[in-house]
Amino acid sequence: MYLGIGNATAINDGGEVVGTSYTNQETFLYSDDQITDLGTLPGYDSSSAFGINDAGQVVGSSYAPSTDTLHAFLYRNGQMTDLNDLIDSALGITLQTADGINNNEIIVNNSRNYRPYLLTPVPEPSALALFGIALTGLSLSLAARLRTRLGTGRC
Repeated sequence: MYLGIGNATAINDGGEVVGTSYTNQETFLYSDDQITDLGTLPGYDSSSAFGINDAGQVVGSSYAPSTDTLHAFLYRNGQMTDLNDLIDSALGITLQTADGINNNEIIVNNSRNYRPYLLTPVPEPSALALFGIALTGLSLSLAARLRTRLGTGRC
């Protein structure tokens, strides 16, 4: 893939680099001597990457000149997601750029009202349920071991 003119904007500890190709107006990821075009959000014409963490998750923005719309994105697992789809629309904010992501997946953003925001991942309810089930199983297992060691059958 020929990138033409562009710029690199971020690098992670694994040597993966992200940036923007001005030739095709899209975000790229350079990893293992390969260049991957990350594309744009659906319905948008161009994108720019601004950050990458050690898991290879990329953040940036996509632009649609027809509507003069700029939206922040997260690229992970081969999918580009509009970060505005991950927040409550009742907040009344539009995240325009995602400027960085750390290894805890905390993302720093800027909005249309020129205010910075931090996005912090929240576990899915199903993940919390699995954690609760695992914790309950561990507790029961420990209680059974204590009863066996004490020889009383009771804790």
